[in-house]
Amino acid sequence: MENSKIIEILSYWNLWDKDRDLGITRRLYVDELYRQRNIKEASVVSGVRRSGKSTILLQVLKKIISGGISEENTLYVNFEDPAFAPYLNIDFLLKIYDAYLEKFNPQGKIFAVLDEIQTVPQWEKFVRGLYDRGENIKFYITGSSSKLLSKEFGSALTGRIYSNEIFPLSFREFLEFKNQEKLLNKSASKNSPEIRNFFRQYMEFGGFPQITLTKNEKDKKQILKDYYSAIIEKDIVQRYEVRDIKKLKEFCLNLIVNVGTVFSGYMAEKRQKISQPTANKFLEYAEEVFLVQTIDYFSYSFAEQKTNPHKIYAIDSGLYNAVSFKFSENLGKIFENLVYLEYRRRQKDIFYWKNKNEVDFLIRKGTKIDKIINACWSLTEENESKEISGLLEAMDKFKKNEAEIITIGYKKEIKIGKKKIKVKNFFEEI
Repeated sequence: MENSKIIEILSYWNLWDKDRDLGITRRLYVDELYRQRNIKEASVVSGVRRSGKSTILLQVLKKIISGGISEENTLYVNFEDPAFAPYLNIDFLLKIYDAYLEKFNPQGKIFAVLDEIQTVPQWEKFVRGLYDRGENIKFYITGSSSKLLSKEFGSALTGRIYSNEIFPLSFREFLEFKNQEKLLNKSASKNSPEIRNFFRQYMEFGGFPQITLTKNEKDKKQILKDYYSAIIEKDIVQRYEVRDIKKLKEFCLNLIVNVGTVFSGYMAEKRQKISQPTANKFLEYAEEVFLVQTIDYFSYSFAEQKTNPHKIYAIDSGLYNAVSFKFSENLGKIFENLVYLEYRRRQKDIFYWKNKNEVDFLIRKGTKIDKIINACWSLTEENESKEISGLLEAMDKFKKNEAEIITIGYKKEIKIGKKKIKVKNFFEEI
C-alpha cells in the first residue's frame, strides 16, 4: 500500500484538521488516561468488544490537543479498518509509522493510539523497538483480550506497561448517558419510581454505550445478539483457531446463562459431555475476551482455594439477557452480577465463601478480609433470615463484627448481639 493511501485511511479516523463529535465523555477513564500521558510506559487499555475503548482514547487525544499539543503530534490507527486487513504484520506497522512521519514531520512528543492491536502478529516487537530506539512517543494500546495485560505484552515489554481495564457503563454513567444523573444527586429520588424504572432498563439491556443510546428495544436486542456473536466468532473462534465451533458455542451459552453460579471443568464434563481440559481451555478463552469473569472461593489455603469451583459473572447484563430469555425470572442473579461489576470497577479483590450458607462476596484488603457482603434484589421477611445466617457464619469465621446486605431502595441496621449488619441502598453506594 502506498504512503498516500495509508494517510488517506488514517485521516478518516484521526483528529487532523477537523473537530469530530466524540459523544459523551466518560470522565473517570478519560481523566485517568490523560494523566498517564506523561508516564513513559505504554498505557494498555483492555476490555470487552464495544465497551467504548476507541471513543475513550479519541477523547483522550482530543483533550491532549486542547492542552496545547499540535494535532499533528497525535496518531490514531484502527487495525480493524477493512482496508488494512490484507497487510497486518510488523512490516506494515513500520510502514504506517513512516508514512505518518513523512506526512507531518512532528516536532516533540508523539501520542499514538494503536487500536485493537491484537490483530497484528508481533506488534509488541514494534512497540519495544521504538522504545529501545529512544523515540519520544507515548503509546496507548487497546485490545479486546486480557492477554494484553499479561502474557503477550508482559513478556515482551516487562516494566514498560501501565494497565487499564474498560467496562461497559456503570449505572451512574448510564444515567449520565440518559441525561438523568440528577436522580443520584437528590436524596428524595434514590428510591423513586423513576430511578427504579431506569435501573430496570439497565438490568435488562446492560451498559454498552451504543445500546444505551439506542431507543428501539427490538434494535437493542438485535445489536446485543450481534455483539455476542462477534465475541464468540471473531474474538474466540478466529483468534484461538477453535475447530469444534458447535461445542464452543454450547459451552459459552451454558456459561453465560448461569451467572452467579459455580463452575468447574468437572461440572462441565458432567453437564455437557465435554472433557475437563477442553472446558478449562474454553473458560480461559471466554475470560480472556471479557465475555465472563470468575471469582475464587476464599481460603487461606491456596490449594483449597483452587480445588473449589469458580463463580461465574457476565461482563454485561444485556449480553446475558440477549441469550438467556429469562430476565424476569432471574432478577436476583442479575442484580448480584451488577453488584459484582461495581466492585470490579473499583478494582476490589473479590472472592466468594460457603459453609452451610453461601456469602456472595468477600472483599480482601491485603491479607485480611475487609468486607462481607450479600447482594439481595428484594429483601423480605421470608429471605432475610437466610441472608443473615450466611453473613453471621462468615463473621464468626473471619472475626468481623460487621457485614453488609446490598439491596434496592432502602437502608437499615440489624443488630444481633455485638454484631451489626448494614442493609444498604444500591443507589446510595454507587
